[in-house]
Amino acid sequence: MQTTLALRRFQVNSIGAALVVVLATTASGCTGAATQPGSPPPLATVAASPLAPTQVSQWLSFDAAAKTATFTMVADAQGVDNRYNFNGYSHGSLVITVPRGWMVTVHCNDDPLAAYAHSCAVVSGAESKTSAFPGASLPDPTGSGYVSAGESKSFTFTPGAPFVGRFACLLIGHEAAGMWATFQVSNASQPSLGTRA
Repeated sequence: MQTTLALRRFQVNSIGAALVVVLATTASGCTGAATQPGSPPPLATVAASPLAPTQVSQWLSFDAAAKTATFTMVADAQGVDNRYNFNGYSHGSLVITVPRGWMVTVHCNDDPLAAYAHSCAVVSGAESKTSAFPGASLPDPTGSGYVSAGESKSFTFTPGAPFVGRFACLLIGHEAAGMWATFQVSNASQPSLGTRA
């Protein structure tokens, strides 16, 4: 009986000592500088091959001195298999790059022969319904804020932080059908349009 009692005391003391070691290690790890995460890694931008100058001149103009860029986005551009497109591109293949801090104006146009109405918005990711920056969408882009065939509406915003997201149509089912472009804000010296490399 004395052996059993001594064994139980040893087990309790061993468990208590082990618990003290674990708690001390955890507590020191929570406050130790060596375990603190460093700066977050830089935001990875999407590599893009430039579009042909004739395409760029139709869809992008900018003033580097004034730090302004104007994009023309044509919803349901004709001549491609997928009617859910911007400027003939779908599923994120079109890459829009904007320098951080530039004022961006977007002309959201629905092709005159478009079969459906469409909206335009810059959002953080798939199925996001709110604009990523103040003013970065048509008003009410999930409801009445759309363009019909042949119609054009515009919005202006200034992205102030690095970003990789989507330029999308937020009407039900359109983004899921491929109606989105890659939209990124970087430290580039000028805006650009390209296709995923």
